[in-house]
Amino acid sequence: MRAILVLCSLLLTSLAPVRAAAALPDGCGPVADPQQIARTAHIILLGEMHGTREYPALAARLACAALDDGRAVTLALEMPQEEQARLAAYAASSGDDEASAALTAGSWFWNKVRDGRASGAMLMLVEQARRWRAQGKPVSIIAIDKPRGAPGTRDEHMAARVRSAAQAAPRGLVIALTGNMHNRLTSFEQPGHPVAIDTPMGMLLRDLAPLSLGDLAGRGEFFGCMPDCRVHGSEQRGAALAVPVITAARAPGPYTHTVALGATSASLPALDALR
Repeated sequence: MRAILVLCSLLLTSLAPVRAAAALPDGCGPVADPQQIARTAHIILLGEMHGTREYPALAARLACAALDDGRAVTLALEMPQEEQARLAAYAASSGDDEASAALTAGSWFWNKVRDGRASGAMLMLVEQARRWRAQGKPVSIIAIDKPRGAPGTRDEHMAARVRSAAQAAPRGLVIALTGNMHNRLTSFEQPGHPVAIDTPMGMLLRDLAPLSLGDLAGRGEFFGCMPDCRVHGSEQRGAALAVPVITAARAPGPYTHTVALGATSASLPALDALR
């Protein structure tokens, strides 16, 4: 009997993040965007600092604007492709306890990734997409990151997945939410920086004329591993902008547009309640 009670307790705890998402308001909200890119672009590469609340929320706002305009939307997320079956099953579900458990239980991504990608905010974005589908809106979610052990680079795999999604829906919108080095339209190499990406995903997609969004003046809190996995940037606390601002870049560079979010707030790993 005691073992059954422990199992039930763990199951209820594992469902807590998705249930928390269910209590959130609608993912739609205003964006200060004179060019209305969600209504005109075919591919938006949104580069984030992992582990914040604001970037997944911006992805949701852009998706909502496109859906309101009658466009089909594909959310392309920086998750290993092994998660695709889980994402698809959850997106097509009622979001009940069984579906919620199936999304995260036994998932390497949701249980092991600590760099900010498997955040509570990301889980909320997945839940928002499920809700839109339940309302009959044309939205889908795809996992675009390279499967573990697969050949090629992560950026090559992500670019191929985004390209395929864009070709499958020529009048729709693909929103790829990835780290802010992967969505660059130029290579990245900085002396002293631990990561160099010769050919980012964005560069590999330039023939499709994607819009690439980056926050060049980013500040605030985030959860990530640098190298210790915790909340960083606490010394930069401040307020996020109630309405994000998207502005066309003044000159060619790594991004076609800049994003102003104000000070970001950290989003912890979604399943930290289990640990």
